[in-house]
Amino acid sequence: MVMAERILITGGAGFIGSNLALRFKRDRSSTTVIAFDNLKRRGSELALSRLRKGGVEFMHGDVRSMDDLTNVGPANVLIEASAEPSVFAGYGGDPNYLIHTNLFGAANCLEYARRHKSDFIFLSTSRVYSIDALRALPLDPNEGRFIIRTGVHQQGFSAVGIFRNLFADRTTLPLWDY
Repeated sequence: MVMAERILITGGAGFIGSNLALRFKRDRSSTTVIAFDNLKRRGSELALSRLRKGGVEFMHGDVRSMDDLTNVGPANVLIEASAEPSVFAGYGGDPNYLIHTNLFGAANCLEYARRHKSDFIFLSTSRVYSIDALRALPLDPNEGRFIIRTGVHQQGFSAVGIFRNLFADRTTLPLWDY
């Protein structure tokens, strides 16, 4: 990634977004890092003091609103981490928030990136995979993180990550390749 002058992280007060924002600001102190979030998810407001202390700018806004994104101004990089991660959020009640955030919000972020010629990184959540499938992964602890156990070869994962079979029996690509 090219050294960016401004990094916009949607979902910037969430777990992944806030940790990325703080890490980017720590590692690139001269870069402006903006955490953009609607603070709808319970507990997300607790990240605001950490972000402020870490030198990250916070902007209250919603990816469902193109006007909110436009108010941010241009950024060299947009990291889209704003999705509603719960697969159950659309069950039982009104699924509109889930659909509008995860689908139309992502489309708004893409449009923002197109308009500003921003690099774009889309982050997904592990919740696209079932908990049972994730628990079944052969993981070993290694220096504060988990890695795929050496020598284990099965369809769907490798040492470089979890894969999604896109073309039935023809090929398997890493998630970040599409």
